[in-house]
Amino acid sequence: MYLLPPQVWLAITHLGAAGIMLPMAAMIFSGFALAGRQTELSTWVLTMLSAIVIVLFSKIAFIGWGLGSATLDFTGISGHAMLSSSVIPIWLGWLLAGSSKRLHPAGVILGLMVSALVAWSRVILGAHSISEVVIGWLLGATVSLLAYRAMRSPLPARYLAVSSGLLLLLALNSSLSSYLPSHTIEIRIALALSGHARPYIRQDLHRPGQLIS
Repeated sequence: MYLLPPQVWLAITHLGAAGIMLPMAAMIFSGFALAGRQTELSTWVLTMLSAIVIVLFSKIAFIGWGLGSATLDFTGISGHAMLSSSVIPIWLGWLLAGSSKRLHPAGVILGLMVSALVAWSRVILGAHSISEVVIGWLLGATVSLLAYRAMRSPLPARYLAVSSGLLLLLALNSSLSSYLPSHTIEIRIALALSGHARPYIRQDLHRPGQLIS
């Protein structure tokens, strides 16, 4: 099932880590903003923020209250899948744009393919179910495609895209790529809101009737 060595899958999965994707998104945003592309950027930023809220809501709902689907093996939308398909297509579309007035479609498509590999790595490594990564990837892909349609003005210098892409090298080091403890933060928020002593886990989803006090 692995096809690739586990270490390779780990590096691939780290590409979607919040500790890499969020700083990369911030750098891309800064570059576009400096180029005066605020109107087009607002579409990308607002849709991405909406997607992040949806992901957090789905995870906190399960961790705190056990709200999920045993049939779909669903415990919350994959953040790695959503973030990678929201950011990587925009970055590659910019990187391959050259003097074009908009994101290069080939770069956007390639980015969606790379993010699909990131999403699949979450299944391979047992971090998420298929339903969780498919929903996450589709959510992020929607963000990227809406941004692609909106960004028609001249893009900033491509060297900024190269600079932001250097953040992807952090995926080769697990400690650097996971320096932002997003899952730990989600658990703390869920427990604080629900008042439960421990979080719901996937095994609880398949043991109906067992409540956490």
